[in-house]
Formats: sequence, structure tokens, C-alpha cells
Amino acid sequence: MTKRVRTAVVGLGYFGSFHARHYALNSDADLVAVVDADGERARAAAAEHGGEALSDHRALFGRVDAVSIAAPTSLHFDIARDCIEVGLDVFIEKPIAETVEQADALIAAAKARGVVLQVGHIERFSAAYQALKGKTFEPRIVEARRLVPFRPRANDVSVVADLMIHDIDLVLDLVGSEPVSVEADGLTLVNRTADHVTARIGFANGAAAIVTAGRVGTSGERTVRVVEETRALLCDLQNSRLSVVRVNGLAEELGEGAVDSDESDVERQDNLAAEIRDFIGCCQTRRSPIVTGETGRDALAIVQKIEAVLEKSAPAAAKEYSRVAS
Repeated sequence: MTKRVRTAVVGLGYFGSFHARHYALNSDADLVAVVDADGERARAAAAEHGGEALSDHRALFGRVDAVSIAAPTSLHFDIARDCIEVGLDVFIEKPIAETVEQADALIAAAKARGVVLQVGHIERFSAAYQALKGKTFEPRIVEARRLVPFRPRANDVSVVADLMIHDIDLVLDLVGSEPVSVEADGLTLVNRTADHVTARIGFANGAAAIVTAGRVGTSGERTVRVVEETRALLCDLQNSRLSVVRVNGLAEELGEGAVDSDESDVERQDNLAAEIRDFIGCCQTRRSPIVTGETGRDALAIVQKIEAVLEKSAPAAAKEYSRVAS
């Protein structure tokens, strides 16, 4: 019989509470504790999902097997390092850390201790994305767009680290080649960091990606478009749909019937539930997760390159607008 995994969640903000709920519902896990510096928040989560309310992640040591870290990004490295050093398997919400150097240190520590290190790039577990990945062979162009209405959370970081990182991870997964160039343009509108950014990534195999993320829109959009030699595929992550257009010949030779297309709905799944199941399965079997520490590090490396380009061009390319009191 497979041993149940004793789990805990550190950080009970917007996403951490969802982690606690899924551990509580997972038949292979026991939610032992929830941890947050805000004692009232920890007690509320414990009352709703079970487990003991704690204020310090170090109080978990010796009591759990695995932990989700959903605290602010600035705390990821210290909390994860402490947990890895005592042999806990670790799931870190994206981004893995603040810097690539910190990410490398966590990866090395996890390998030395033989623990699971998984990073929370949740779109990998989207049924629509999995359907796209199953049909994609040799992408030449990948275009990803992620636009959301303004919301007052996670705005202490740029839209690149907050939202675009999801699509950077998907682009790297789809293209499967070394990034060799990064360009970017951005605007800072209502926050202290960039709110709308378009980045262009070139790859060693000749493929290119155009990735746009914005958090001041009026409606939401989450799409990934892949262009191959004779096909174009559009994955609508928000509405769980996949469209495919095929071109059966050269443009000058096209006649009636030379282009065909199909569009289908993809049955949705709970992405976080699937992600938690993968983590628990890794803890039980010691296999490598779908989204490894190295995966999280590679996405973070592109994020930092984009942010460096934006910072360098900020005086000429962006303007910060003062908030006007109503």
C-alpha cells in the first residue's frame, strides 16, 4: 500500500489557500498544518481545511514529508532552502526564486538531499495545453497572449514575473531549443513596475516567439498560437478550445479544398488539482516532476533578461503615470 504523504502549506494568500484545499481533498495526502505569519489567516485556513495553524515554517520540521511554498517571492529562497536542508520535498509556486543564482542554489541543494523540487507553472497541466502539445511538432513561430483586468494583487512585481512567466514556460516547452536573443517593449501605467509588455525571443533552431502580457485590460485572454510549415494551431487556454488550420500546398498552387480547418472543445480539468497530484505522486514514487527546478530556473532566466531590457530602455520607452485621486 502506498504511504500517504504528510503535507503543509506555507503562505496562505490568494493561491496558498487553494493548495491547502487540494491537499485536504487528495486521498494520498494528509494536510498536517498551514503556516502564515498572519495568525488570523492561518487559523481561518486551518478551520476551513484542517491541520494545525502555525506561524513559522520551521515548526513543520519532523512533522511533515512535503510542503507547498506559496509565500511572497522574496521569501521563496529562504523558506525552500530551510525545508530542503531537513529533507522535505518542496513545491514552490512560480517564480522559483528572485534570481537565477538562488534557483541554482535550490536545485543543487535538492539534488544533494535527494528531495523532490517542483515549480508551480500551472498552465502545463491545462487540458487544452496538453492537447496543443500533443499536436505540435516543429513550431516556427509561437505567439502567446495573456491579458487580465486590473486586480490589486501581485503588483509588487512586473507583469513579466507575475503573468508572462506562464507563457515563457510554455514557449520554452513547445520550441525545445536554446534561446539566443531577447527583445522587449513595455509600458508602466498604474503600478510602479511594467503593466503591459511584449517580448520577442529568438531560438537557436530559427524559431521565434512573441509573448504579450498585460494586467490593465477590460477583459481576459489567454491564448497560444503555434505556426508550423503547413499548419497553424490556436490554443484558447481560457475557454479550453483548440483550433487547427492546415495548408495543403504552396500558396500559388492553392485551389479549392487546399485549406482545411477544425475546432474542438477540450474537456476541462482542475489544473491545480492535477499539479498537486503530480507532486504527491513524485513524493511517493521519487520520480521527477513534470515541472522541475531546472524548468523553473530556465523560465526565470528569460524573465530576468526581459526585465533587464525594459529597465535599460525605460527612460525612452515607458512613462509612469501618477494616480489621480477621485
